[in-house]
Amino acid sequence: MEAIGDTRNEEVEEEEEEAVYCAVGKEAGKEWKANLLWVLASFPRRRRVVFIHVHRPPSRVNMMGAWVPVSQLAEEEVNAYRQLEEEKISKVLDDLLDICKTWVANKLLKNSQVNASKIIFSCDDTVTGLLHLIDDHGITELVMGAASNKAYSRKMRAPRSKKAQKVQLKASPSCKIWFVCKGNLICTREVNEVLNRTGSSTTSTSPRSSTSDNSRSRSSPRVHSVSSEPFGMQDSAEPTSLSVDQTPIREDNAMDNSTEGFNHEATDVASSSTVPVSENLEAEQRSAATVVQSLQQIEEDSPTPSGHGSEDAGDMDDAYDKLKDAVIEAENLRDEAYEETRRRQKADRDLADATRIANEAERSYQREARHRKEVEERIARERAAIDQERRELDDVLDQTRKADARAAELELQITESELMMCDLESKISESYGLLHQLRRDRRRRDESISTSTASAAAADGCDDVETETFLRLGLSELETATNNFDESVRIGGGVYRGELRGMEVAVRLIGDDDVTVAVDEVGFCREVEAIGRARHPALVALVGACPEARAVVHELVPGGSLESRLAVAGGEGSPPATLPWHAMCVVAHRTCSAVAFLHSTGTAHGDVRPANILLGDECCSSKLAGLGIRRLVTTPAPEEDEMTPERDARVVGVVLLRLVTGKPPFTAVKLSREAAAGVKRWHDVVNGGWPVDVATEVALVGLKLCHVSDSDSSTCRLLEEAIGVMEAAMSAAPGRSWSSVSSASSDGGDGSAPSYFLCPIMKEVMRDPQIAGDGYSYEAEAIKEWLKSGRDTSPMTNLKLPRRELVPNLPLREAIHEWRLRRAMRNKSTSRS
Repeated sequence: MEAIGDTRNEEVEEEEEEAVYCAVGKEAGKEWKANLLWVLASFPRRRRVVFIHVHRPPSRVNMMGAWVPVSQLAEEEVNAYRQLEEEKISKVLDDLLDICKTWVANKLLKNSQVNASKIIFSCDDTVTGLLHLIDDHGITELVMGAASNKAYSRKMRAPRSKKAQKVQLKASPSCKIWFVCKGNLICTREVNEVLNRTGSSTTSTSPRSSTSDNSRSRSSPRVHSVSSEPFGMQDSAEPTSLSVDQTPIREDNAMDNSTEGFNHEATDVASSSTVPVSENLEAEQRSAATVVQSLQQIEEDSPTPSGHGSEDAGDMDDAYDKLKDAVIEAENLRDEAYEETRRRQKADRDLADATRIANEAERSYQREARHRKEVEERIARERAAIDQERRELDDVLDQTRKADARAAELELQITESELMMCDLESKISESYGLLHQLRRDRRRRDESISTSTASAAAADGCDDVETETFLRLGLSELETATNNFDESVRIGGGVYRGELRGMEVAVRLIGDDDVTVAVDEVGFCREVEAIGRARHPALVALVGACPEARAVVHELVPGGSLESRLAVAGGEGSPPATLPWHAMCVVAHRTCSAVAFLHSTGTAHGDVRPANILLGDECCSSKLAGLGIRRLVTTPAPEEDEMTPERDARVVGVVLLRLVTGKPPFTAVKLSREAAAGVKRWHDVVNGGWPVDVATEVALVGLKLCHVSDSDSSTCRLLEEAIGVMEAAMSAAPGRSWSSVSSASSDGGDGSAPSYFLCPIMKEVMRDPQIAGDGYSYEAEAIKEWLKSGRDTSPMTNLKLPRRELVPNLPLREAIHEWRLRRAMRNKSTSRS
């Protein structure tokens, strides 16, 4: 017996050290207040209370009524929301701790202390978190809700919450779990040592069903005091303890059932302690003490069953009736205390709400008063502003009326001005007509004078008078061809695009590009005749001139200038030139040939530059323009007046270097000199896709031409050397030969005449091409016969000719003459071979 007593004392000490863990949900703060009262009543002096909560981190956040996933929010916003949630559940747990404190403060548990604490555990799943807490903290006694208060019914005998059901099935077998709802015990999952060892768990559906098993041992709950540090209050120096022990004894079925029912009712009485907060708290405590004493009295009066029989049935019924009455009274007291507590709490909340509403109403009234005052002030300001705007509007209306009156006056003035302009325009048109008439009279007078002079010279036998070799044009023809020199047809400088007698031409006004004409009309005619005598395929052909306007008319080369192509590749880091390298070889060859031809006739060009190298529609065609223009004008710099073959050679050398490097003049010469000296590689200097070996030869010839001095007589030799290098480079071009390149712009590859050399009427190569009114060129004899026959329509279009005058096509005649010479030379070389 002594060993048994020692064992019981050790069990009591272990139980005193153990704690009752209460699982509290997120939204169960109000519901758990009733459950907490049940816990404090069921374990008044024997347990310390630990509130545990599993916090699930939110996956969505409520932002202004809409749920937004946390992945779409900033980390600071998610952390702030999670902290707010943790503060809410912490407040719920603090309220439960305050209830424990109030319980002790009101001395509901005399001579006792309650040690209450809280644990908040974060986990994505509530059940998993509870199971982790049970395993980590070694929880052996757990109280959790079976369902929400709304789902409670008196017939409930098992947990209805899915979380409670999962915990009931998966929790450690060593953990005893009480499932409560609305302050009532629903069922208990008992601890089974056998299942604990095998890893399984058993569940008791209800307290009454568990007591009906005759083979299980039972022990009544022990009520003892537990010290509490946070909320400890003691009324006496030594804590008292009350215990109701029942030694388990096996009896017959009837006695066993009665004893078991007695023990169950005693357990209900012990576990149904009330939570008095009302004014009759002491009376309820006295009633609870009376119930406990009656239970003890009943236990003392109940005889010990023997192995041969049982007590009288009447005594047992009396004891059971007393116990039943005590239980009913205890339940009634508990319900009344709970209802009173709820009413008191509701009254407190209503009072707090009323106070808050009154305060809010007062603050709202003050805000409304301030707002009304502000609105009145704003209305006053707006009224003042409206008055000011009304006055300003009146002023604007007055100004508008004045402006309308002024506009009417101006309209009258405009009408009068338009009438005056009409009169002036009519007068100007009359003046223009008179001016044109005067010009025609002057031109006729000049022609008469020149005719008379020529006749007189012929009569006197003078041989030194030369007739004009160029086509003299009138100013009116040039104005008609260029649409009165409109800016829309201006090519650049003083050059205009025009259509003269059915042929596209370029009209250059000598005094229209900020220069001064240096010769009179006679000198101008003399220089134009010199220009017309220079005939070469690489030179722009002269069409005619207008001495009156100091204008020179030559054929139109539609491909633009070489300067425009080099400007695309100018500057460092720019793309290469738009011309392929073999086309640049053709341009360089034709330019060198034209300059060499001029030097062979003793003429210096004087203005060789990329802007005067005109490109045809095809890349292998170019012509040199600007011949003799420098002699007709006065330049501001005296050094530019120098017109020598050496200067032409130096400029040609710079052009060659620019073609090879694609750089501006100074940079091209500098880079070429550095490459020739070995400072840089030719591979780094060459631009535009040139083969390095070909570009090197061209650049070296260009450097030689750049170094020609004024006293050097090797200009012609260097130009011939440059022509030879260009011919070799063109022969090295893939798929090309010198013969194909040189004749590409003049005839077909088989030596036949180009189609535009043939007369449309005779179908033969023309000797004296003439431009008719339809713009086509015909043999002079054929077109004259056509017109003499009385026909006034075009042989090509069958349309009526706008005029019957014929204009000699001098450029075409020169090209045909050169083609005949080349064909004769080719035939001669073929016969020799």
